[in-house]
Amino acid sequence: MKMHFLTYVALMASLLWTAQSDAQDAFVQSSENGTTDWIEGYVEASGNGTSRYMGNRIQEELMAKQAARTTAQSRLLEIIKGVRLTGISTLGANAQGDVRAASRIKGTLRGARLVSQTVTWHEDKSSRRGEVVMAEVTLRICISPACKDTDDNLTTASFISQAPSEVKQNDPITDEANGPSAIIIDLEQSLYLPALAPEIINEDNQTIYSQDIVDQDSLKQSGIIHYTKSVDTGKALSISGDSPRVVKIIRITKDNRIVLSNSDGAGLKGLNALRLGHVIVALD
Repeated sequence: MKMHFLTYVALMASLLWTAQSDAQDAFVQSSENGTTDWIEGYVEASGNGTSRYMGNRIQEELMAKQAARTTAQSRLLEIIKGVRLTGISTLGANAQGDVRAASRIKGTLRGARLVSQTVTWHEDKSSRRGEVVMAEVTLRICISPACKDTDDNLTTASFISQAPSEVKQNDPITDEANGPSAIIIDLEQSLYLPALAPEIINEDNQTIYSQDIVDQDSLKQSGIIHYTKSVDTGKALSISGDSPRVVKIIRITKDNRIVLSNSDGAGLKGLNALRLGHVIVALD
């Protein structure tokens, strides 16, 4: 059966728009339990709770809120476990072999910010009161220092206790005044899975950037990575400064590492922007 030309054009335009929309949402991951927003730098989850009849409406509402908060915390923890550290490794897998990391993550969870809280009453003829209370609570924790909603964040919980990083002797720091204020990595819509500490390598598999490059003070202040939808929005970030350098990738490896050309990689070696964690990944 032949497809009318205008119908074909409309269909292809629709598919193209859908693909572009999906690409723009690659850094915002939603699931049944909550949302991970890599651009704004937070993880968010909601939970519902109710209460048995206690003879006091206020007490029942408090119990319902607590039940909803417990559910939200549980869902938040499940999302956190799936957050990628570097490559394809996750926080959950890392915490299994590191008791201190697991404890720090739980501590971050306890500091979650209350985003919203609602209480509603619903008719229930089976209840002694004739109605039952329902509470909904939404909690949020920060992924990186870029998010200011909570005092702690997953980046510092995961990396800050490591030994201070040292710049290699063969990678002398470039004079800050003469170097770029930030590095913007243009993914050109390549399929990439956001991570707390992405690894950037060259074509010879040599590491150009990782969490080990960033010093501890800078890690606390700015984190390791910043995500944005486009190069232009990346340039508009305060961390980008007045003279950012844009570098296009060669490809993404199967284990989710960003590959730059050897020449681009050589041009980034020893830059102060890397030591300060002024690295931005742009989707297109």
